[in-house]
Amino acid sequence: MADPQTPALIIPRLRACAWFEADPGIPGLTPGSGGHLEVAFGELDLGFVEPMLRRRLSRLARGVFHCAERLSPPGDVRVVYASRHGEADRTLGILRELAADREVSPALFSMSVHNAVVGLWSILKGNRAPATALAAGPETFGWGLVEAAGTLAAEPGAPVLYLYADDRLPEPWADGPGGPGLHALGLLLGGPEGARLSFEPRAGAEGSGLQAHQFLAAWRAGQVAKDGWRWHIG
Repeated sequence: MADPQTPALIIPRLRACAWFEADPGIPGLTPGSGGHLEVAFGELDLGFVEPMLRRRLSRLARGVFHCAERLSPPGDVRVVYASRHGEADRTLGILRELAADREVSPALFSMSVHNAVVGLWSILKGNRAPATALAAGPETFGWGLVEAAGTLAAEPGAPVLYLYADDRLPEPWADGPGGPGLHALGLLLGGPEGARLSFEPRAGAEGSGLQAHQFLAAWRAGQVAKDGWRWHIG
């Protein structure tokens, strides 16, 4: 049950970029830019990544890099990265190697850990600012945003880059067909301009488990509450 005493968190300036491998069917969400939100389906802009590193990037990381670059964050920006499942394909590969009693590649292991994506981004950009990686079940997007908001509040004069990405789980972990496909979001908090976001965390309110989709629906249509968190972008 939601806590009625939970206060709304407010981020006065926010710009966002969303990327989906395929059209997610969110009402009003179409490719293009407008209202401090940029949206793309399918096509990725990774020309800024040198080829050797690009080959090492997973599909998940490619979406994250696309969104982060499109927001043009400062070179020393603090970063929060959130993903419910992270590099699940790589993790499954490691488990299969172990099950076959084969030695696990150190490179494969290093690319499977939860902070690998944000680590690669920091290396690419030469960014030595603090970075955080987290997961929080079906509420990962929301609690990652709370972490980013708290990071911004600790030093309001320095923007924070919030990166989120997820995909369907691979077999044999998948619950079946359907559910959100591969997608990534980047949010730059506290930049020189942007939309005003207010949201109310509701502990334990999983809703449909598509928090990032609800957030984008709110961006296009106004306030969204449903069974979970309340979002308002204006």
